Amino acid sequence: MEQFIEGCLSWPALPATTLLACVVLYWVLALLGAVDLDFLSIDLDFDMDVEVGGDVSVLQVGFVPVKWLNIGSVPTMLWVSIFSLSGWFIGRIWGSPEPHPHFEWTSDTVAIIRDFGVAAFVTKAATQPLRGRFEPEEPNRAEDLLGRICQVTTSEVTSTFGEAELPTDGAPLKLKVRSRDAAIGRGDSVLIVDFQAEGNLYFVTPFDAPDLS
Repeated sequence: MEQFIEGCLSWPALPATTLLACVVLYWVLALLGAVDLDFLSIDLDFDMDVEVGGDVSVLQVGFVPVKWLNIGSVPTMLWVSIFSLSGWFIGRIWGSPEPHPHFEWTSDTVAIIRDFGVAAFVTKAATQPLRGRFEPEEPNRAEDLLGRICQVTTSEVTSTFGEAELPTDGAPLKLKVRSRDAAIGRGDSVLIVDFQAEGNLYFVTPFDAPDLS
């Protein structure tokens, strides 16, 4: 056991051990409530708009390998946790060169790059099934509101004016609505039939509830 610990704290395993120790400390503090689970769990956005005379930016091209590795597609700390554990484990089972106390530029640099390089591919494979599963779902998307019934709250709804309220589990959703036909009066129930992104407008038509008598 003493030899194992000594190997973990020696070169070339020291960087992987240090990274793994930091990750373990983070999760311990998170479980104890000492840090927020969102701390360092950054959803990275690589859709940069630095154009250089074409449709593709330099930064976008540079971030292609980063996105391919699923960095930013899954929570950052989850990715780092898998990466650090993989890098540490690979260094332990691929034990060359032998552990030593002082950094050796050639052999240690090659070993560290090897371990973390393989770990990056392992992390890519491990996180691939998780892509998109952590993306927040946009509430009240326009396409989900089509076919819903709301109630006019302004004096009328015309082709240029009008608002309505859509009942939800919480507070009613206020919508800017327009009618392509005749004007609709206050308090009338209307059916959402179309959406126009420009102006965030919903087009409605009068809705007559079926007579169940």
